Amino acid sequence: MLLEKITAKDVQIGLAAADWEDAIRQAAAPLRDAGDIEQSYIEGMIESVHKNGPYFVLAKGLALAHARPECGANRLALAFSTLNPPVSFGAGDNDPVRLIITLAATDPDSHIDLLGELAEVLMDDGRMEQLFSAKTPEEFCALLA
Repeated sequence: MLLEKITAKDVQIGLAAADWEDAIRQAAAPLRDAGDIEQSYIEGMIESVHKNGPYFVLAKGLALAHARPECGANRLALAFSTLNPPVSFGAGDNDPVRLIITLAATDPDSHIDLLGELAEVLMDDGRMEQLFSAKTPEEFCALLA
C-alpha cells in the first residue's frame, strides 16, 4: 500500500494560486524541495499543457499533474494540494480544479501499482468530496489511507 506512506508533509491545504501555471508550480514545490524532482520537471508539466492542453485534468475538480521522467524525476513520489479558490485549467466540464495530485515517476512502469491504488480512491465520489474539503494535512492523510 503505497498511499499509506503519504504523510502530512506530502499535503498542502488551501493553496491560493493566481492561475493554473502558478497552481502547478506551488503544488510541485514540495517534491522539488525534497529532491524528488528538478525544477525542469515543473517546467515540463507546464510546457506539456501548453502543447497538449489540460490532458491531466482527469475528472471534475481533479488534476494528476506529471511530466515525462526525463524532464527531471529523481524518484517515485506524490504530493497532494487542495486549491482555494479552485482554479480553471481550461478543461471544460472538469473545471475548476480543486485538487492537484503531483506525480513524479522515473520510468514508464514504476508508478502503475500506485495509480491502481489511487484509482480506488478517485472513483469514490464521497471520499473525493471529503478530500477536497479537508481542513488539515493530517485530516487529508487519514481520509486517503
